[in-house]
Amino acid sequence: MTDLSRLRELLRGAKGAGGTPTPVTPRPSVDLEAFAAALGGTLEEGPSGPCPVVRWWCGGPDGDAPYGGKLAAASNAVSTEGLRALCGRGREGEPSWSGPDPRDGLVFFDLETTGLSGGSGTVAFVVGFGCFVGARFHVWQFVLPSFASERRLLAAVTAAVARAHTLVTFNGKSFDVPFMEMRWLYQRLETPLPALRHLDLLHPARRLWGPETGGLGGLEDRVLGFRRDDDVPGFEIPARYFEYLRSGDARPLRGVLAHNQLDLVSLGVLTGMACDVVDRGAQAASSGRQSLGLGRLYERGGREADAPGCYERAVALTSGAGGTGVRGMGVRGMIGARGTMEFNALAVRAESLYRLALACRRQHRHSDAARYWQALIDLGRRPAGVFEREALRALAVHHEHRLKDTDGALNFARRAYAVEYTAGRRREVQRRLTRLERRLANQAETAASSPGRPLAPQYSLD
Repeated sequence: MTDLSRLRELLRGAKGAGGTPTPVTPRPSVDLEAFAAALGGTLEEGPSGPCPVVRWWCGGPDGDAPYGGKLAAASNAVSTEGLRALCGRGREGEPSWSGPDPRDGLVFFDLETTGLSGGSGTVAFVVGFGCFVGARFHVWQFVLPSFASERRLLAAVTAAVARAHTLVTFNGKSFDVPFMEMRWLYQRLETPLPALRHLDLLHPARRLWGPETGGLGGLEDRVLGFRRDDDVPGFEIPARYFEYLRSGDARPLRGVLAHNQLDLVSLGVLTGMACDVVDRGAQAASSGRQSLGLGRLYERGGREADAPGCYERAVALTSGAGGTGVRGMGVRGMIGARGTMEFNALAVRAESLYRLALACRRQHRHSDAARYWQALIDLGRRPAGVFEREALRALAVHHEHRLKDTDGALNFARRAYAVEYTAGRRREVQRRLTRLERRLANQAETAASSPGRPLAPQYSLD
């Protein structure tokens, strides 16, 4: 008998000896009070009925403190301006930044699901929330006792979200929020999430502390100086829930709840630390990469005037990049820890110069922009990236139209054509080359016919 046939027999009822169907004994309904008690939680009344909820406090005299003084410092560091910069430019319909305490209505959000596929059979069996309460951090988790209880859990989550103005997640834009919206849609319920401002900390964290930190665990290790003991690995979490559904024993889920609790408190501490860097400004940046990332956050948050100072500090902090040691190496020679650090510093310096040049161009400070473009090109030998290609094109335009230096413009245009691989850009540079070569030929004919007439003055970026 195939698996499909066996499933059909189970659904229809297996045949007995007399040919009559033997009814399948249904599993007893879940004792919600016993389920909540096994997890260390209680039943709390929700909009659609009681729901198991587990509450946990971090910090303070009555709670655990895995981060020591970092938790209280992070709570105090949360600010309206910091959150505004981290969130970026708001969209129409978002709640206003109002109230004396920015922590009021700031809610941290994380899920534990039965899988990562997001299909109709995948559900969130732990929906965790966290918030700062003074110097402490409060976590409350809605737990799904059975698939049949999902609608009740979603109604309780909707009520919890209604008290928030900003939702903070880690990779929530790609997973948590779309996943929950799909579950609300599946249950034919209205989703409350579009009414909230959403801060996905994954992207600001990578700008401030680098993409090599990895996920939340990497940030805990490298930024917070914290390592979890006896934590449930992520791949094991769905299996624990399915084992509970088979056995009815909810105690192994306690490890999953502890994992979710630490995710939420880590998210809270990192948010406070990020706000602190944003509020203290460029001088608070500990590296060129962090200063560059801070400038990009300022640009996204509508504080364009503060961004150039960050880029200038990033250039200063990477002053050794582009020197003779890097200039002669090339990418293949940059092997090992020191070579990797030099190449990373070179990349930070290149992007910082690029963004400084763009800022000057927007302000019509074309001579300053030209100096930054030239400094970018002078960094050293490496494959031409988007920054170098833009610098060559910009200098060709600057020399042609502002300095009237046809020789210089032609030189930069030829270099731009040699490294450009985009078809549209190559055609644009080719048109410039043709025009400049024709103009140079005309200038040569004019000079030959009028030998006493001086040529246009040449320009130096020095």
